[in-house]
Parts: sequence; C-alpha cells; structure tokens
Amino acid sequence: MIRKTILFSILVAVPIAAAVVGFTTFGQSGPENFQEARIDLPDAEMLDASARAFRLRGDIDRDALVVINFSYTTCESICPLGNQILQFVDDRRDEVTRSVHLLTITIDPAHDTPGKMREAAEAFGASEKWHWLTSSPAVISEILKAADANVADIEFHDPVFLVGEIGSGRYFRSLSMPDADELIRMLNSFEA
Repeated sequence: MIRKTILFSILVAVPIAAAVVGFTTFGQSGPENFQEARIDLPDAEMLDASARAFRLRGDIDRDALVVINFSYTTCESICPLGNQILQFVDDRRDEVTRSVHLLTITIDPAHDTPGKMREAAEAFGASEKWHWLTSSPAVISEILKAADANVADIEFHDPVFLVGEIGSGRYFRSLSMPDADELIRMLNSFEA
C-alpha cells in the first residue's frame, strides 16, 4: 500500500515539478545539469531518524562521498520524486568506487520529528547509509544558508541536490531535478 501511494505521488509530482521549476526536458542527462561549487557545511548537530545525535561533518568518513537532498515529510510536490531518485541511488551505491552516504535534510524542522523522518525513511526503504536528518530551525537555517538553498516558500522550493565531498567542500549542485544515472555519474567523477 505504501509503495502504491509513493508511486501515485510520483506520477502526480512529475508534471507539477516540471511546471514549478519550469523545464521541459525533465530527466535530461549530462554534466550541464550541474554546477561546481565550494560549500563549507557546518558541523551541525542534528538528529537522525532514530533520534540519535548525528554530526553533519563528523559522522561521515572524510573520504566518503555524499548526495544531499532537502525535503520535508508532508511535501506533495517535488519531494517524493526527489526521494524516489535517492532510493534508486541508494540501491546502486555499489556502482560507485568510494563509500557513498545519502543525506535527506528536512526544510520543515518544526514538524519533521525524528519519528516522522523514520516513517519516511522506512517508506522509501532507506539503507543504513541513507540518513534522514532534522534539527532545530536555527541549525537547519544555517545549513540551508551554507548550501545556498532557497526554500523561502517550502511548498515551491527548488529541487536542490548536492553531490560531493564533505571533507574537501567540493560539490556539484544540480540545476534541475537530476535522475539516478546523473547522480551516479557525478559520484563516479570524483577520483578514488
């Protein structure tokens, strides 16, 4: 039942997302959909979906690669699609030569408790390397500012995916909604 609900949400979200972000070549692959950026994320203290403390920089191996997505659990527009894409990447992490962690960071910390994040993680079959994270509004605001993620209106927020290395601060930012193949290619573009 949950999978059917997720699939239905995705089928509804794709046309909405295309209209919201204003592109017609949805899923078009190629490095032109990413822009390199230097991002210094704070070592923010967060909570994972099990309500355990999680340090944004300190709890991920310095050599690991990350894919970061900003989302919220009650989203009915582009978030389910973004999470479905991360689910595909989670299932294909073995195609990347380096260790990969996925981070879904809420943009609605007032409502997204660890329990709600856990329900969402379970709905998407998240592995132990897909971290669903929440924190106080001040901490989330600090992370969003560092990532230059515009979420002033969370219902119509831009789809933001960051692919990179937390240790070095070298990232590629998506310029549109990427697909799993693009994210895997971007992860493999980092030298081992």
